[in-house]
Amino acid sequence: MIDFQVVHSRRKTIALQVKHGQVFVRAPYHVDQHFINSFIQKKELWLRAKIREQIQSAELCCNFNHGAKLFVFGQLVTLNIVFSDVSKKSSVYLSNSTDGQPALTIPFSTTEKNRFKTQLQLSLAVKKKIEGYFTAQAQAIILPKVEYYSQQTQLFPTTIKIRQYRARWGSCNSKGDLSFNYLLMMLPMHVIDYVVIHELCHLRHLNHSADFWQLVAAYCPNFKQAKAWVKSNQSALHWRQPTYLLK
Repeated sequence: MIDFQVVHSRRKTIALQVKHGQVFVRAPYHVDQHFINSFIQKKELWLRAKIREQIQSAELCCNFNHGAKLFVFGQLVTLNIVFSDVSKKSSVYLSNSTDGQPALTIPFSTTEKNRFKTQLQLSLAVKKKIEGYFTAQAQAIILPKVEYYSQQTQLFPTTIKIRQYRARWGSCNSKGDLSFNYLLMMLPMHVIDYVVIHELCHLRHLNHSADFWQLVAAYCPNFKQAKAWVKSNQSALHWRQPTYLLK
């Protein structure tokens, strides 16, 4: 039997929730333990699959510690946190580690090192530096791509913003404003191209109708492969706070 926690309330129906690998049963006050046990048994296969999925997601999700893995431009790289003199390179940069594997180096001065009293403080600082790196890269990569594909499609946005979203790669509104998630820098270039084209096509079709997908396909014939890449690597593309990951 799967371990679970029952939360009773005045709700009218019974429901299951899997959060951080823990199963919660939300049930009305009148539902007895025998019924709940039977309900859990019927849903056991689904629950075990969901638990495995969440555990795998937590393992693949970057915790911003030295040696952690993170996707950068579609390539899984190792975080390389270094401390050196102020005169040394201070910007985040891609390189190869000592074993020849791709690495994202996050440098700090020796003075900064003394300010980090806990691993959590260091991880938060690493996360902030990577966010700055992604933002700068997004500005340098996405804006020219929007300009290029705008010329191709003859669809021109009113404004373009670079920001972070929790659950989307980009957005388009009825005013013609486009926004892009700087975490797109985790994806391969061909997937970034797809996202740019996707949002530009929303300037003509603010929906996901057949006409919209036909327009996307006209300028991004491999859009299904791009979507498939994101789906197959979804577990490693979450961006969570180190406070949760370090528990």
